[in-house]
Amino acid sequence: MYISRPIESSATRSMVQVQCQGLNGAGPSWVPLKQDWSQRWCTLSGLYTADYAERVGGFQTRDSDVFLVSFMKCGTTWLQELSWLLLNQLDFEQSSKSYIMQRSPYLEYSSNSPLIKMDSIKICDDLQSTPRLIKSHLPAQLLPREIWEKRRKIIYVARNPKDVVVSSYHFLTGTGYWRGNMDEYVDQFVAGRIFLTSFWSHVIDFYRMRSEENIFFVTYEKMKEDLENVIRRLSAFLESPDLSQTEMKNLLEYLSFENMKASTYGNPTARIKSTLQVSDDFEFMRRGIVGSYKDELNFDQKRKIDNWTRCCLEEYGLTEFDIFGNV
Repeated sequence: MYISRPIESSATRSMVQVQCQGLNGAGPSWVPLKQDWSQRWCTLSGLYTADYAERVGGFQTRDSDVFLVSFMKCGTTWLQELSWLLLNQLDFEQSSKSYIMQRSPYLEYSSNSPLIKMDSIKICDDLQSTPRLIKSHLPAQLLPREIWEKRRKIIYVARNPKDVVVSSYHFLTGTGYWRGNMDEYVDQFVAGRIFLTSFWSHVIDFYRMRSEENIFFVTYEKMKEDLENVIRRLSAFLESPDLSQTEMKNLLEYLSFENMKASTYGNPTARIKSTLQVSDDFEFMRRGIVGSYKDELNFDQKRKIDNWTRCCLEEYGLTEFDIFGNV
C-alpha cells in the first residue's frame, strides 16, 4: 500500500520519497479527491519506512478527535495553541505551564530523527484528553485513513511559499537537518528534495477540499490580518462556546507573537534545544511577519519560486493571490 524510494539531497540524514498506492494500486480512494495519485510523492526522513507509513495510516481515531495539519513553518504552533484553548475552555493556566507538544502531540514526530527517543504514534494513541488535538505535517494521502473514512475534523493552515522557504531554511539548518546555502535550498525545495515537499501538492490538495464539512482551511496571512475573525470561525467549526468580549481580548493578548515568543512554554525553542543538536543561535520563532522573504531572498531566488508556483497552480486555474492575497 505504501512504497518509498531513496533520493539524493543535501539533508544530513538519508531521505526517501513516500507514496500511497492504495488498496488497488490507484491511490488512496478514501481521500475525497479524484486525481492521478501516482504523481503525489512526499519527501521524508529515511526512518519513514513502509511499515511506519502503515502504522500511521492505520492509526485508530476517536469520534471527538481533531487533527491539525500543515506543511512545516506555516504558523502551526500558533494555530495549535489557539485550537487547544478553544477545545479546553480557555484553560490559560494549563497552557502556561506545559508545552503544546505535550498537550497536543505530533503524530509522526518519532520518524523525523534517530535522536528522538520516543514512539510518537503510541503517545498519540495513549493520549487521555477528550477531545484529542493531534498535529501532523503529512499530506492528505499519508494521514490516517480513518480521518477520511470517519470524517474526523481537520484544521489546515497554509502560508505563502516564499516565507515558508525562508522560515524552513532557518529551521532545518538550525536543527542540523540540512547543510548548504539559500541558493541550493531554493533549488532543492522547488525540486521536491526538502523535508515534506512537494509543498504545492501538500497545500493545493487541502485547498481544493476546503469546502468539505470536516475541513477548516485558513492561511497564516489571514490570521495575521484578522485573528479575531479567524477565532470566531474556528470556534464555530469546533462547536466551542461563543466567546465574550473579555474572553476574546484575553485570548488575543495571549496569542500575540510577542507574548508567545517570550513565553517559556509558548515558544518551544528551549525544549527543542534539549532534544536535538541545534545551533547556538537557533530560534524556533523568528520574526512572525508576512513578507519576511522580501529582505531575505534575492531577486533570482524569488523569481525561481514565483515561476515554479505559476507552473504548479495553472493546472488548477489558480494564482498565489487566490490563496494568500497580496504577500
